[in-house]
Amino acid sequence: MGGCGQWIEMTQKNKPQSNTLSAGAMTLLTSGMMVGSTIFNMDLQNQAWTFDHSDSLVLAVSMIFYIAAIVGTLAGYLLVDRYEKKPLSKVYMVLAVVSCILLIVKPDHLVVVAFARTLLGLAHGMAYLIYPIHGGETSIKELRGMNVSAVGYCLMIGALTFGCVSPGATYGWMDPNRLIGILGLVYTVLGGLLSQFLTYESPVFLLQRGRDAEAVKSMMKLRNESTETWEIRNDLTEFRTMLEEDEQGSRSIFKDGNLRPLILLSLCKVASVLSFNMALNLVRLRLLDQLFGMEQYSMAAVIILLVRITMGTIILFVIDRFGRRATMVTSTFGSGFILVILGIIYLANDSFNRDIGIAIMLAYEVVASLGVTFVPDAYCSEAFSTKKKAASIGVVNTVENALQILIACVVFSWDFASTYHYGGVMLTFGVPMVLLAVAFYMKLPETTKMTIRQSRNEFSKRGEIVFGGTKRPMTYLNE
Repeated sequence: MGGCGQWIEMTQKNKPQSNTLSAGAMTLLTSGMMVGSTIFNMDLQNQAWTFDHSDSLVLAVSMIFYIAAIVGTLAGYLLVDRYEKKPLSKVYMVLAVVSCILLIVKPDHLVVVAFARTLLGLAHGMAYLIYPIHGGETSIKELRGMNVSAVGYCLMIGALTFGCVSPGATYGWMDPNRLIGILGLVYTVLGGLLSQFLTYESPVFLLQRGRDAEAVKSMMKLRNESTETWEIRNDLTEFRTMLEEDEQGSRSIFKDGNLRPLILLSLCKVASVLSFNMALNLVRLRLLDQLFGMEQYSMAAVIILLVRITMGTIILFVIDRFGRRATMVTSTFGSGFILVILGIIYLANDSFNRDIGIAIMLAYEVVASLGVTFVPDAYCSEAFSTKKKAASIGVVNTVENALQILIACVVFSWDFASTYHYGGVMLTFGVPMVLLAVAFYMKLPETTKMTIRQSRNEFSKRGEIVFGGTKRPMTYLNE
């Protein structure tokens, strides 16, 4: 109980570090619902904006969200090192607010929906890049995993929320796009209000610009301290040392040992997409509905949401205790192994015992919630040097978005009401996940409770893993 009590006390004391990410979190909750409308939506043909339009046009409008997200990633890369986080958060929150208003006013007009998806895609791309950078630089090493992994948690909740309400389109209860707009507007307005008062600038950003006094004040606010403590001085010294080392390298993301983390984290994002994409999601939704006998009104998304929220919450609380690598490897391998087993069973029999099927499908949701969609974001916040971080995360996120587009384009016209594709889909995604899990076990470093400088060195395998914030003697730090 003592350890648990200390952890609760530590999280409460350092609450400003999660509060400062509120704008990004609320934006990602909103864009997560748009992710759900794109790749977790088995009632698309029943939604009014798709009526009387060709499949190719509906696909183009659906994918415009991810295309815009890639453009938003580029915009975030160009802006994040030039401007402070509070004005940047206003940019992507305004984009999200306008998008939500459009969806509320005209949820059934294809052109309006396309424009709204574009705006929200831009906001998503910016927030998805800025959040891990800001979270990694403002969080203490004991809480960085929890604070930054919340990226995936917000997206997952948003996507599954849409999945829960989309069947309502079949019965004409409410247009799902309008519901996205209403909920999204609440999220973004709340996020905007919170960010106005709770957003503190990254000390690393301030130190880069020679604003040392402001960096100290920001650290004191983020740590809930009234004075400059030894821990704050030590961490500031660590940041200065890191910036001095990074300044000696180039901006190229392919030099100075950056290629290794770039490849590893791109593969982590590939694993994340393999576990949650349009093809696999539609198979899982159909299967769960069949197994639970809910063909008339789909409740599969509700079941998945409950499992993911429960397990995701647990993982957020323990990721800084049990480590990134263990959760990533376990989740990737377990998810892939279950998909392989399901794929083999379906190819051999076309069906299986109801109780066994429910147990296996729920086991997949539990194992997939353990980290494969959460851990990559935590790694992104700590794997790259300061000069290369924005560009590197931009590349990693672009890999994720491009792969989602590719899979969606391939399977968009498939009939998932038939079980014909189920075995092949599960094997196609399961086998690579098992192989990736082996690679992660061999190559991914464990960075739990390391500073971002130590984590960067561990990923690149360059320099020393120096604890204490500097290579100078610890007595220097106490002076």
